[in-house]
Amino acid sequence: MHIHTLFKYWTYRLFAPGVVLRETYEAFRQLLSQDSRSHELMADLEALYYQGKKEDFCRIAKRYKDLSTSVGGMVESLEHMAPGSFVTLREYFRKFDFYNKLLLAPPTLRFGPPFALPLDGSTALHLELVGAKSTHLAELANALHLAVPCGFVITVNCLNYLLEYNDLRSRINELLAQIDLAEPDTLRSISGSLMDLIKKADVPPDINDSIFEVFNRIFVSRSDDLRLAVRSSAVHEDSECSFAGQYTTVLNAQKTDLLQSYLNVLASKYTEQALSYRINAGLSDEETAMAVLVVEMVDSLASGVVYTVSPAFDDTYHLFIHAVHGQGDDLVSGRTIPEVLAIDKKNPALCESDPHGIALDLKTTLLTSSQAKDLACNALRIETHFGEACDIEWALTGSGELMFLQSRPLHTQQASFDSADQSEIEDTLMQPLLKGGITAALGQAVGPAYCLDPAHPLAQIPEGSILVARETLPSYVSILGRVSGVLAEFGSAASHFATVCREYGIPLLCGLGDSIDVVSHGQVITMQAAEKVVYLGDFLPRLKAAPPLYETQRHLPFFMKMRKLLDGITPLHLIDVQSADFAPESCRSLHDIIRFAHEKAVSIMFSLGDRLGSPSRNRKKLLSELPFDIFVVDVGGGLDPEVLRQDTFRVEQVRSEPFLALWAGLCHPSVQWPDHAHFDWKHFGEMIMADGIASTNAPELASYAVLGGDYTHLIMRFGYHFTLVDALCGEESACNYCQFRFAGGGAGFPGRMLRLDFISTLLKQEGFQIDSRGDLLDARLAGLPVAEMKAHLLSLGRLLGVTRLMDMVLHDQEEVERYVQKFLAES
Repeated sequence: MHIHTLFKYWTYRLFAPGVVLRETYEAFRQLLSQDSRSHELMADLEALYYQGKKEDFCRIAKRYKDLSTSVGGMVESLEHMAPGSFVTLREYFRKFDFYNKLLLAPPTLRFGPPFALPLDGSTALHLELVGAKSTHLAELANALHLAVPCGFVITVNCLNYLLEYNDLRSRINELLAQIDLAEPDTLRSISGSLMDLIKKADVPPDINDSIFEVFNRIFVSRSDDLRLAVRSSAVHEDSECSFAGQYTTVLNAQKTDLLQSYLNVLASKYTEQALSYRINAGLSDEETAMAVLVVEMVDSLASGVVYTVSPAFDDTYHLFIHAVHGQGDDLVSGRTIPEVLAIDKKNPALCESDPHGIALDLKTTLLTSSQAKDLACNALRIETHFGEACDIEWALTGSGELMFLQSRPLHTQQASFDSADQSEIEDTLMQPLLKGGITAALGQAVGPAYCLDPAHPLAQIPEGSILVARETLPSYVSILGRVSGVLAEFGSAASHFATVCREYGIPLLCGLGDSIDVVSHGQVITMQAAEKVVYLGDFLPRLKAAPPLYETQRHLPFFMKMRKLLDGITPLHLIDVQSADFAPESCRSLHDIIRFAHEKAVSIMFSLGDRLGSPSRNRKKLLSELPFDIFVVDVGGGLDPEVLRQDTFRVEQVRSEPFLALWAGLCHPSVQWPDHAHFDWKHFGEMIMADGIASTNAPELASYAVLGGDYTHLIMRFGYHFTLVDALCGEESACNYCQFRFAGGGAGFPGRMLRLDFISTLLKQEGFQIDSRGDLLDARLAGLPVAEMKAHLLSLGRLLGVTRLMDMVLHDQEEVERYVQKFLAES
């Protein structure tokens, strides 16, 4: 019998004469369903934060909308159950709901002019209008009087207007809400759909006119044969989040295809790697509105990148010039190994050799000594101007002029492991599998080598692998969440991929050349990027578990916004049901609203008999030696007939087979109810502790069960939540089932997750199918004969007994395993 069928049966069997009572029970049934859904959605949102599962904020907003609907439904159902009793509850729900939705709302968008602005300083440029790349380039030209390409910027207002003009925003949000980063095929499909929407969009006439008016004014008569670079300049790009290499640059564009080039760059907001990067950072689509930079192409004899400090070592005394022939695309795309000059910042004329074991060139065929000095001096001026370490792109023109193409903040990295780790590995006397290369991002890792080739595509890389590749392409960013480290034949610290590896904290050893061929697919290897060494086997010392992402990445917008959102949803302040403060006015979160509505609904339902003047007809109290109270409603065959005339009964008078099996587990000798070292039963009546089972004569603090001869629906009350068991145990094996739900606890999220691991491990051994999300677990077992089902219910009863307060005492996975073995040994 399904739970919904049960309630209908219960309603008509017990209360058929009363229409009001039937409606009350229907409202209660709906409230229970909404309560269950609300806890699932809360658990999902907590999992995003505590387990570092990144999602697009359109998807998170949809989750929150579902939660809001569910909690609002609980408030409405409670109003149906007790009209006029809790009139202020809806007001508090609306207040919390408003602030949570405000937190998820997109920023204010502007749709009007200016649509295009020159870089020549005639008009002030602002970050929120043209992005950091355009703003910084204009500052290089107008404040520092450095040579930069001639051009203009198409503002973010154009993108906002274009989306509105083509009615694309709602469709884009629908697609973004479907993205699951754990499903590469889905991401690829949605990315393609989003890019098509943009590429096929119509450019509004106002934007078209403005772009070509500025274009003609800047380039005058040279426009017909002019070659252009069309580049992204998104809000938040080249700032605290680099977005290095994630967007498309169109080279050698002409006036005739400028608008399509513009659309192609806009569409690159939705490439797989750009979506993955943005979502991992925790920025919404609207927060990364894109301006587009249009500049004259530079014919380069040489080009490269200057780092004004070392990005991977604690060195602020040198700057590093990376240089390649021609244009710098191969450099930033990780397809080549550049020449590198280390220059003393106090004496820019001096090139130094190997300050960090980096393969450096004291002389270069690409720059003269004078050019290298000029480049270094100007890089120092740029660093001083912006007041921070800089990542600067430059080019040397055919006429010998140094031109600056970009400047952004340089994301540096500090060593995160003890130097003793290396000596411990060396003590093993193992010879390295390979040595050398370029330390592009610090760190150490161990895992199976995943050698990228046609038989082993990027999308199939397993969690925890070390990626082994020829190049370090920016598109590889989409899998950085799954790898523990990267080895590459080509590339350098100046590539876009290296920049993102440093942001993610993923060790990267590149520029290994042919020596990388000694690594075979599937080999377990240990890499140490700072030491530029790779060993065959697992030789990392056993370190403490890494801090969770919500601590190490708390500076990212994702965790900052999710923390604020959860603060309005999950904290539970309503603890003591008997307190005068257990009222709508004391609610401070949606969780409080859920708790209040559920508590009051259960209290109303099980006091209906009292309101009719015949409490014994409905609610019966089980008398036992266990330190908690259970009130029971018999829907037929669950209790001895004589109990009908009594207010209390003993377990000997129970006839419900599944309940008796559960009770046998709760009373098992391995469950030590009175002796738990972390629970003071004596003072329990004064204060409810998290996850402590209530021992009091107050019905509002008790547990409840609905019993039939072969059926049990048990709501076991805990301090912060309920554990629910719904079981049918009859002669027809095919119909038998047990559904179990467990959630929450009073400890922090790590403790609650460890307890869930304990429960999940044991239930899997019992044959249950497990579905967990955050700290909520659902389990189901079905189709077993009576004897087998009762044996599993007994084990489940034991589990209920031994896991109370366990989240308070578990600290690591080893303790979980010890408790599992202890439980099995005591069976």
